[in-house]
Amino acid sequence: MSVQCEKTVEFHYEFKNYNDSNAKLTYPVEIPYTKSTDELAHRIVAKRMDPIMKFLRADKHLKITLKHFIRMENQKFYDEQDKIALEKLETGQIDVDSLALELEKLYKDEILEYADRVGPSDDEIFAQSYHQLVHSSVLSEILTRERDYAKTITNLTAQMTQQITTMNTLHQEEIEAKMKLLDISVTSENINHILSKQYGMQNMIRKQCESELESTRGHQKYEYRNWITHIDNFLVESNSPTQIGNRWSMISTQGPSMEESFTIHLGSQLKHMHNIRILSTKLSDLCSPLYGDNSFGGPNVALGLYSSSLCGIVVLTPSGKVSPDSEIRRSANMSTEFHFDQVEYQIEKIQEDLRKLRQTVDVERDSKNGCRLKPGDVFITRHSNLSHSHVIFHLISDETFQSPSEINSRHPVILGLRNILKISSRHDVTTLTIPALLRHTMSEDMTVSWCVRRAELVFKCAKGFMIESASWGGAELNTLQLLLPHDISEELFRTLADMVPHVFRVANPKILQ
Repeated sequence: MSVQCEKTVEFHYEFKNYNDSNAKLTYPVEIPYTKSTDELAHRIVAKRMDPIMKFLRADKHLKITLKHFIRMENQKFYDEQDKIALEKLETGQIDVDSLALELEKLYKDEILEYADRVGPSDDEIFAQSYHQLVHSSVLSEILTRERDYAKTITNLTAQMTQQITTMNTLHQEEIEAKMKLLDISVTSENINHILSKQYGMQNMIRKQCESELESTRGHQKYEYRNWITHIDNFLVESNSPTQIGNRWSMISTQGPSMEESFTIHLGSQLKHMHNIRILSTKLSDLCSPLYGDNSFGGPNVALGLYSSSLCGIVVLTPSGKVSPDSEIRRSANMSTEFHFDQVEYQIEKIQEDLRKLRQTVDVERDSKNGCRLKPGDVFITRHSNLSHSHVIFHLISDETFQSPSEINSRHPVILGLRNILKISSRHDVTTLTIPALLRHTMSEDMTVSWCVRRAELVFKCAKGFMIESASWGGAELNTLQLLLPHDISEELFRTLADMVPHVFRVANPKILQ
């Protein structure tokens, strides 16, 4: 919006001269006037009055009249400007979008709070500092501090859980006592009133506990990131014992019940070497709290966090709203997330993105639940406080919670696995764990023949996707882990493990005579 040019207004002033004669003067003033009125008054006295008037302090009374004049004329000028702007807005002569962009530019140019940041952001500075420190002798100090923080959160969570459990027990005993007196001295209305009161109290206590926990996490995160960023007395050792190669395994602390590893070569012309590992363990063991009682994966997680060797795991999730596995959510909340948002905030962000996309993307939408996810869809959460994974791919699959069925290579869940491998290749996830049967637990209707067919399908599709990934560019998948349910029988595990060298090309040693 163009601004009206300044205008000149004549200032008329009547005064008593040094000889008590009446005098008048006229002086042009540019409106709007934003400079010092005191300076202008001195200039008027010097130019338009007798020199003797300077010694008689003629400007003292002039200032009062001049300030009033300028204030009134400035206000009149701005009122005219506003009136013109409103008329243009009503007639459609003003482009509101251009006006907003112009206003934004003025704010960025004049106000530091809104200015574009020059240089790295706070998150980038923290990431650089952290990555440098974990490859130095300070690593042990960092892990000790993180473990202490985790203990605080764990103890606070246990206290809150105990408090809520005790309150629920007391409420249950109160209701049982009242129920014995029902229709004697207590009515059903009394029972409903007590239940309503108990529910309100439980809800209030739960919110207080959540608020205290969130406040503690926020304080820890601020203190930790500030500590990392401002450490200046540390020694970076070129051959520190904490430094290891890029191809390190996250699965090195908690042994699965059954496992077997293979080395394979894949590729049509140029062969690439990969590690294939088939194992049987609980999903919760691969997503356990980083600083749990039986976890020692802190160094591995820290060293890989800002590297090109990230670790991911595929977790099957039912369709519907964005909601991670409850066990994973609990494990992720056992300590403060220092590098990313807590898992709840990540989920809220994903839900918000889905709501924004519902008009342009073919997403099933329920009037009550908002955007819903279909089998084959994937949402991703990032973690630095789980013992075996930096990235969790939540793959939507309803079959996990239904009777097993027969699927083919074009099934949405299989195509979802392909998309996960593609994302992994583009974002440096070099160790990936996938459910080999597309199930996390065994059931009675999962027969041996069904398991063999399902495993063969997943193995062959995974092999095809890995060969195809050579044309995608990005990071090479070093290790593929085929996860079997923890309650699988040893005989079936051996049968499925024997299938791996037949589906994949195993690198057998050559014996020279």
